Amino acid sequence: MEKINITPDKVFCPQPMYIIGTKNEDGQANFSVITWIGFSWNDSPHIMLCIGGTKKTKENILRDKVFSANLVSTDMVWLADYFGCTKGNEGQKDKIPYEFTWGEKVDVPIIEQSKWVFECQVSKVVELTDSHIFVSKIENIQIDKRFENMDLQMIDLMQLDPVIYAPYHYFSLGEKLGSCNEWNQHFNLSE
Repeated sequence: MEKINITPDKVFCPQPMYIIGTKNEDGQANFSVITWIGFSWNDSPHIMLCIGGTKKTKENILRDKVFSANLVSTDMVWLADYFGCTKGNEGQKDKIPYEFTWGEKVDVPIIEQSKWVFECQVSKVVELTDSHIFVSKIENIQIDKRFENMDLQMIDLMQLDPVIYAPYHYFSLGEKLGSCNEWNQHFNLSE
């Protein structure tokens, strides 16, 4: 396969979408969409959340060192779009109806409609030129009760139905391609 070089930019970074929940100084819930999320392990599971620019969400996390990460599924893509296209610094995001509650272990707002929610406590902040990376311990995970019998070692993403963001577009999953350790079923090894 012949390849060409292109300038590094935000041209291809498909990632699941999360609505990040924080609390404003006045105690009101604040939600925004952040897709710059990765996961790591350091004696326990952690989320690495990167937020650039000046955002109310970043300001809240820097102050309180906590947030929720609410997985966006296809049935809530337009709620996420609303949160992503409005600014918390311009006032309460209440132009459309949505329900939220508060975390079980961390004092953070949780979107009721989200099927999978992480409650996080920031362990370390890495300051970059115009961004902050929040390395955050996952203190609790809330999942929809209908998934209580799901094999948590082999999660079926088709059931969670996450939205995948690739700059300025939203996608859903197409089909399951297979499982780990099935590679030998897909190659002719008799040669």
